[in-house]
Amino acid sequence: MCEVMVVLYKVKEVAEMVGVSIRTLHHYDEIDLLTPGAVNPFGHRLYTDRELERLQQILFFRELGFPLDEIRRLMDSPDYDRKRTLDKHMELLFQKKQRLDDIIGTVIKTIQSMEGGYTMSAQEMFSGFDFKAIEADMNKYTALGKEHTLAVKADGTVWGWGNVNLKNRAEGSMPTPTMLLSNVEGIAASMGHYHSFAIKGDGTVWGWGSNTHGQLGNGTIDNYVDTPIKVEGIEDAASVTGGVFHALALKKDSSVWAWGPNWYGQLGDGTVDARIAPVKIEGLTDVKEVSAGCFHSMALKNDGTVWRFGGYGDCTDAYPIKDEVWTPTQIVSLERIIQISAGGCHGAALRNDGTVWTWGYNTEGQLGDRAFDAKCSMEPRMVVGLSDVQAVAAGGRFTLALCKDGTVWSWGSNVNGELGDGTYDKNRSAKPIKGLEDVIHIAAGTKHAMAIKKDGSVWLWGRNAHGQLGDIVETSCNVPVKSF
Repeated sequence: MCEVMVVLYKVKEVAEMVGVSIRTLHHYDEIDLLTPGAVNPFGHRLYTDRELERLQQILFFRELGFPLDEIRRLMDSPDYDRKRTLDKHMELLFQKKQRLDDIIGTVIKTIQSMEGGYTMSAQEMFSGFDFKAIEADMNKYTALGKEHTLAVKADGTVWGWGNVNLKNRAEGSMPTPTMLLSNVEGIAASMGHYHSFAIKGDGTVWGWGSNTHGQLGNGTIDNYVDTPIKVEGIEDAASVTGGVFHALALKKDSSVWAWGPNWYGQLGDGTVDARIAPVKIEGLTDVKEVSAGCFHSMALKNDGTVWRFGGYGDCTDAYPIKDEVWTPTQIVSLERIIQISAGGCHGAALRNDGTVWTWGYNTEGQLGDRAFDAKCSMEPRMVVGLSDVQAVAAGGRFTLALCKDGTVWSWGSNVNGELGDGTYDKNRSAKPIKGLEDVIHIAAGTKHAMAIKKDGSVWLWGRNAHGQLGDIVETSCNVPVKSF
């Protein structure tokens, strides 16, 4: 019979080994974050290898800026997977390392410039201070739909609230966050009417919700699907986006796949035939981002060009379908674009100089050009009075922008308070949302919006008829409220 030797470490030994203070270890014990494996007769805390493994994980979380209470909640979750969490830590730490290397290079060049040995360009002066990679990663973890909100926790589980289940959610009832799926890398709800998607760690895409038009892409047409089902033929997805009834997936090989109804060519396959399983959009290559709106779709290529397909409008008298194309068509005047977002009946793009460009319908001022215009224009125009932007999100009939200083700006329709400015008046100019600062991520749904702050808190505003804003009872809210 083999004996197993258990090594016990005193608190002082652990503190010296790890490089933390004894006081810190005592605090971790007091808040039930790291409890010693044993206490000897003299009252000394003793730690085993098991506690050291947990301490290592805690310090990884701390290095990435997680608060202690969030670390405890994540690590005590029954779905916590140490290996998967370590993989994610490594990915984020490599991003951080690359940013620090870039900043060190910028410091060296700045010193050389001061000494007269090197002349820096304006762009080089700020190399390393670009958070687009982090923002792109964050984009995978929150999504808004027509009447629901989704979020991915650090443990890889997807949680939804609002109208995530049409059969059981009644208007005006209180929301209950519901776990929907595990081992998830990214999510999408976007303009999706009561349906959503998630990408698992193995690159497969899973959908749930309404499937009346085959929008879940599993080869069938069902009324409603409660349990997430696998989308056919997608095994290595990088991202997924949902329109009102159609969807797009971007594979890691930069190809784009589409499914769902195709009334106005929004699948980009040169037809108006519906597809209840994904089809590859031929000729559309080297794509880095896709975005789906009401009945239109967008793709951003690595060369900074933007391509569109489908039609703009929602089939109402106010928004008849315009500018319909059945195959990807370049928006020629757009170049040097680094991010795109498809709204209900308009599009938005962020250029590498920090300016935002918009096109499509402007009935509610959603283009931000200081005009209300019922016409649909495919000629992009720059949003007036807005600069130094790092992310853009187009909602149903409104638009949001996140500036590098952490402020959020909004414009367009405000019937449900989606501008977050304390009124219900539409706005044709970009205005900052007062009191919303230190924001690192934004998302826009059909009629509600979200922001995540540096401290990890989630803020929501707009329509709330189905509890999509979280734990408030009002049917709409015109200022950001902290959720859950």
